[in-house]
Amino acid sequence: MTRAKKGLQKDTGTEAMLKPVLEAVAIQSGINKSLVEDICIGSVLQSGAGSTNARMAGFLAGYPETACV
Repeated sequence: MTRAKKGLQKDTGTEAMLKPVLEAVAIQSGINKSLVEDICIGSVLQSGAGSTNARMAGFLAGYPETACV
């Protein structure tokens, strides 16, 4: 999203960028978020492969805590 930690989004957290994406997926697919069992997110060069950030984005987007990320 940014190059060498420069630009407008350099201080924006991954979960803040991922939340609207996950919300849009639910809206465009027409799926009920409570039925989602798995969320698959690919990330590169993040500590823990970005799993904590992806899980937090799922919570912020309204997916159930039972959904695996």
